[in-house]
Amino acid sequence: MQSARYNPPQRIMVNKWWAVVVVALACLTPSAHAANWEQPVADLAKRIAALSGPGPAKLVIRNQSSLAAEDIPAIRRSLERDLGGYGVRTGGGDSATLIRVTLSENVQGGLWVAEVVEGTDTRVTMLPVGLGAAAAATPGPASLVVRRTLMLTVPDPVVDAQIFTVGTLARLVVLEPERLVTYVRSAAGLAFAGAPAGGGWVEDQRIAIAHTRPLPRDVRGELVAAPDHLFDAYLPGVACSGTNTGAQIAVACGDSDDPWPVSEPGGAPVGGPAGVPQRAFYNALRDFFTGVLAPGYGMDLPAFYEASDIPRPTGTALLLNTVDGRLMLIENNALKPVAGASDWGSDFTVVRSECGSGVQVLVSGSGAAAAGDSLRAYEIVGREAIGVSPPLPVDGAVMAMHAASASTSATVVVRREAPLRYEVWNATALCN
Repeated sequence: MQSARYNPPQRIMVNKWWAVVVVALACLTPSAHAANWEQPVADLAKRIAALSGPGPAKLVIRNQSSLAAEDIPAIRRSLERDLGGYGVRTGGGDSATLIRVTLSENVQGGLWVAEVVEGTDTRVTMLPVGLGAAAAATPGPASLVVRRTLMLTVPDPVVDAQIFTVGTLARLVVLEPERLVTYVRSAAGLAFAGAPAGGGWVEDQRIAIAHTRPLPRDVRGELVAAPDHLFDAYLPGVACSGTNTGAQIAVACGDSDDPWPVSEPGGAPVGGPAGVPQRAFYNALRDFFTGVLAPGYGMDLPAFYEASDIPRPTGTALLLNTVDGRLMLIENNALKPVAGASDWGSDFTVVRSECGSGVQVLVSGSGAAAAGDSLRAYEIVGREAIGVSPPLPVDGAVMAMHAASASTSATVVVRREAPLRYEVWNATALCN
């Protein structure tokens, strides 16, 4: 149904001369906040009213930008006033309509995002805002930076790597196409939780991976922590389980067509079975996931390269990038497109930080490997991917990327040439 456009009611001016005097005096009154935010608030109110129409609504405002906390009440008052002019009555806590406004920003400036939620339907509008002097005068990070720490350099192909800590012993487990290689380092020597400051890993074990079916030429793989043993490892047509036996790790491998995990236990996306992790079937011949999930959502999904849980205002959703270059979000039992990902590569993962919204998507670039790759942090605001860090140049090609322990960082595998070697990085999103 097409939404009607609504105009604010016009007031009759009894004495135009007196009104001019009042307005002039008001302009002379110190009110920096009103002068800064009146126009963008008015523009945002007009856009919201076009989506919601008149009627009661609950208004929620979240500040995820560098605006000072004292600015927010003035912005809220102006927005409530302007929405009222369009017939939108805020303050109705029991209203079926929720207006959620997020004051965010990226490297280009401010970005105000409004979501109008009615049942399972969410409509989004975005307004770029010039923060100007207000932002400059307010201390705090306006963007993030991606920092990398080199953990390991090896001559053989690497498809994934993760750190698993048991007691005081930290193990770096490296998954190669034909074997698992473990490295040890005392947990007391770690520079920060889950990752070393670089170097210092000593090779401990080499374990051959038993399989009967040949592997494809381009091998992907994944290491994930397991609830009842140390880890599970996945390769095309092969599954392994690793168990800590004290000084050594015992690994059992075999042929398997079981789906790979793409979400964490207890973090099933909104609309999926509560607490049940989603798994995806991998097409070994085509190097991507088929789109078939277990237990799934009762809908047909396109084939995709990568998927990951991502927190949303209503719970947890599943973010995935399809083989035809689209970024999609499974939320509220619906598949929704996400804009702003035209330059994304095939690898991404979700990490947590103390910056911005607290949740970022770390993404590889889409450029040719010969020209060098990149890493960049994004935030998913409404249904748009917003870049929140400058690209970090990568002298080589990003081959794999998965969240590390507690998702506070990511393990990145990079292939470099001349001479051919593989590097394992720990990457984090830090406040700039």
